[in-house]
Amino acid sequence: MRTVRRATVTILLLLLVCLTACTIKPAPCYPRPALLRTPPPVAMPELLELAHHDNGRSKGALVGDGEQVRFEIRRAPPSMETTGKDRPMVLLVPILAGGRELMGLVAQRLAAHGFDVAFCERAGRALSPPQRGPELDELFRRTVLHQRLLLNWLRHSDQPPPSLHVLGISMGGIISTVLAAIDHDLRSAAICLAGADLANLMLVSSESRVQDWLTWRQETDGIGLDTLHWELTQSLSHEPARYAASVPTEKVLFISAALDTVVPRRNQILLWEGLGRPERLDVPFGHYTAAMALDRVISAAADHFHAHCP
Repeated sequence: MRTVRRATVTILLLLLVCLTACTIKPAPCYPRPALLRTPPPVAMPELLELAHHDNGRSKGALVGDGEQVRFEIRRAPPSMETTGKDRPMVLLVPILAGGRELMGLVAQRLAAHGFDVAFCERAGRALSPPQRGPELDELFRRTVLHQRLLLNWLRHSDQPPPSLHVLGISMGGIISTVLAAIDHDLRSAAICLAGADLANLMLVSSESRVQDWLTWRQETDGIGLDTLHWELTQSLSHEPARYAASVPTEKVLFISAALDTVVPRRNQILLWEGLGRPERLDVPFGHYTAAMALDRVISAAADHFHAHCP
């Protein structure tokens, strides 16, 4: 019994030490100017359905630009400070793995900080046969479009939020980089555990789904990693490094995991550099163990969003 107790105390102390080891690197005093990028047009979507449920949850569907978008909205609980006021809203961007449970967990914590939250269902499953480079880029395009359709509808709804922010984790952080570059009305962005140079990232990532896809491509198409790298370089037009320079540095909070092997440190730093070295929170964990610092990450993101509210 004493051994178990000592082990529990040791683990808790180690976790406490790790959490206190989270460090903030401030943004540059004179951030670089963002390059102007003309956003492609997006339709005003039609609302197909909207159902309100208990605990401030709503689910609905939109249609526009040939796409159907299913979405969910979670309202922050009312308080004396926010009663009668419109609350700022954060758009959560879908991730490659983790699903609705993780999205719900993040939404719950953001709501506790006074934000309403919205997110779309994923546009499709990534890295599944018969997807190759062009099909992956098409999925990227559709995912970005789904976010833009939802943002467009939110801004023209009966109660538009006073400000809109975006938070993306992992693949969602990559999509959020593209979104922040082409949607100039987003007030701020938190980009978490994301990286640039996707052609390289996919060859070195430890993510099992990526590894399985690489094996499938090699066995099915009889090609090597060099050919795959060339194909991905040619196909992935939504490479975040191409968009990062169009994101204002001061709008971004970047969250980096020091021990990440899913999105290796090199790829994280490439994206951070491309964004103009914005404020960066470093956590001493890996890609999935970073969940132990979730409260710290969400608290930092909430502070960042609040600082950019009108």
